[in-house]
This record gives sequence, C-alpha cells and structure tokens, in this order.
Amino acid sequence: MNLMLKNGFTLIELVVVIIVLAILSVIAVPRFIELQSDARISSLKGLQAEMHSVMSVLYPKSVLQGLQNKPPQDNDDVTDDENVIIIDGQKIHLAYGYPAADSKKAWSMLIMATFTDSVFNADEPADWYFHNNGGDNFIRFMTQTKKFSGDNCYLKYTQATSPTTPPVFEIVDSGC
Repeated sequence: MNLMLKNGFTLIELVVVIIVLAILSVIAVPRFIELQSDARISSLKGLQAEMHSVMSVLYPKSVLQGLQNKPPQDNDDVTDDENVIIIDGQKIHLAYGYPAADSKKAWSMLIMATFTDSVFNADEPADWYFHNNGGDNFIRFMTQTKKFSGDNCYLKYTQATSPTTPPVFEIVDSGC
C-alpha cells in the first residue's frame, strides 16, 4: 500500500483561516484604536493635574510677594523682572499670580518635561509639544503622536485674565 503524505493546507482550510483572521481583525482593531485615543486623553488629563499641582504651590508664593494683581507682561517689555517669581534660580513669568501662557518663560521651567514648539520644531523629540501665538493669552499642549493643534487633541491653558479670574483648562479630544 502506498500512503500519500499530506504536505500543506487545502483551499478550504486556508479560506477558513482567512475568515477567522478577518473576523478577529474587525473586532480587535477598533478596540486597539480606542485604546490609543484613551491613552492620549489620559496623558492630557495627567498633564492638567500636574499643572494644577504646580499652580497650587506657585500661587500662594506669588501672593506672598504681592504679584497676584499684576497683569502679564507684554512680549515687548524691556524690563523682564516686573511680574516674575524666582524658583530654583529660574524666572517664571506670571499673569495675576499664576503661570503665564508661555512655555519657554513659565511651563517648561515648572514641569520636569521637555517642551518643544510644534510649529517650528516638529521634528525635534520632546515629551510634550506646544503651540501659541505671541499675542494670545492661551497655549495648547499636545502629545507626541498628535503634536499639531489642528489634530484637535490638546490641552488648552488660558492664563488668568484678572485678579479674580483664575486660569482655565480645556481638553479638546475630538481628534484623539
């Protein structure tokens, strides 16, 4: 008797495997994409919590120095010491006692992370990316994977606008 050995799969077996893989991918891929979105939103919420903690320590110090009634400085100001508080030898720019909406002169010195301008240095590696126009009273912070404000996945920090109006945080997550 001559027995034939089977080396390989039949066409039906291949089709069944492909169908099973297709079903799994239809179920798994959306869940994986949703996990990425949830991770980005959680990162933004974590940054917001860290910024709140920094402000809860910074604001009382600025009140002790009488800076809670001082508006933010214009970018064109010649004197750089009008509305600043010095922490660890760094000049932190303020708006009514809270950090100004300026990454270079406030947030990058208050939070232990690397911040990079997403418009001018998008290819430079960073922990967080930011974007703001010079005259705006707000700044947007974006994650590493959604580093442009047009991606609609950012934390918007609007600086204090008066001694009685504290900063406002807004998470935009429609594009996360």
